[in-house]
Parts: sequence; structure tokens; C-alpha cells
Amino acid sequence: MLANLDTFLVAVYTLVDTLFQTHIAPCKPRRRGRHPDLSDSEVLTLLVLGQWLGNSERALLRHAATYWTAYFPRLLSQSAFNRRGRDLGPVLARLMQLIAKDVGTKQSPYQIVDTTPVPLARLCRGKHHRLFADDAAIGRGGSDKHFYYGCALLLAMAADGPVTGFVVGPASTEGRWLFDALLGWRQNPAVALWTPADIPVPRKRRGGYVGPTGPRWHPMLA
Repeated sequence: MLANLDTFLVAVYTLVDTLFQTHIAPCKPRRRGRHPDLSDSEVLTLLVLGQWLGNSERALLRHAATYWTAYFPRLLSQSAFNRRGRDLGPVLARLMQLIAKDVGTKQSPYQIVDTTPVPLARLCRGKHHRLFADDAAIGRGGSDKHFYYGCALLLAMAADGPVTGFVVGPASTEGRWLFDALLGWRQNPAVALWTPADIPVPRKRRGGYVGPTGPRWHPMLA
């Protein structure tokens, strides 16, 4: 089992480093200063493996320090790793797209789509301060359907696991509008999405058509 885990880690790093050096490194600006203890490819590999482990960033570093010191002999502190992870966030999103294309998700017979909450602040703070303007709102989500302040993430996955696309919108956005954005951008990345002004006049006695409540952004399509 350990040999299989080692093989999996090496395979993930090889794939991440190859895609990063081929598609991203030539376009990524270089910062001045000394060479970092962990390369961008190593940090991205840890972030990808962290998603596979399904634990927090703190638990990820503990796991790496316990089992992966042979591969990452100079791990970063928690704060330094968090800073590098935030800095490489857009790169990770692009890398997910490249991985999905590399493993051939277009051959998948079907895809799975679902939404998940992304809390950004405590509900009381978000309600009064509107820290993220129209990009976030109050909504309900998760298995307990509790209220939270943040965004709703719609994620599309191939039948064999790789992520094929995602769209983020305010937490109050209904899933149908996030899904509409995903399909629209997948068909034509330049297509204009529906806005609240485009929603038809309510025709039902109780309620009506509920449209998007804010911007939808960051499509990642494969």
C-alpha cells in the first residue's frame, strides 16, 4: 500500500510539473529575491494532494511532515504555505483545467454537477458590512441547509473524477443560473449571461421568476 501511495504521489508531481512548466511557467512573472524552499510545482502538488486527502491545510502539512519528508525535505511553515497557496490560486484553477484535458475527460459518458457553499465571513459580519460587495451574499447551503455569508460554487466533474468546470456566484444565486452560466460559457466563452433585467415579468400569482442576484465569475471549462 505504501508503494502504491508513493507511486501516486510521484505520478501527481510528474503530471503537475510537466503541465506547469509547459503551459504556465513561461507566462508567469518571476519575482525578485532568493529561490524559495519549495518550488511552485511542489506547492501545487501539495495543494492537489490536499484535495485528495480532504483535510484542512494544517492537517495536510502534518501529514506531509509525517509521511512525505523524503519527497519534501524542506516544508514551509503554516503561514508561509498559506501565502504561497493564495498566490498560486489562479494557477491552480488553470492547472485543474489542464489536468482534466490531459486525462481525457471529454470521453466521459456523463458528468456530475452540484453546488457547495463557500463561506467568506461570519454571517453577522457579512450581513452588516458587505465585505465583498455584490460578489457575495447571504444564502443557504450544505447538508444542514444553514444560512451563511459567502458564495455558491457550482462544480462539474467527469464520471471518473476530474473536475471539468466550475462557476462561482453569490450565495443567494439559484443553482439553475450557475448551471446556465457553465453551459453558456462552455458553448461560447464570449456569450453574455442573463442579468436581472433580462428576467421575464412574473406570471405566477405567488412569486415569479427569480434571476441571478449578482455576478457569476471564474468559469473553468474543459
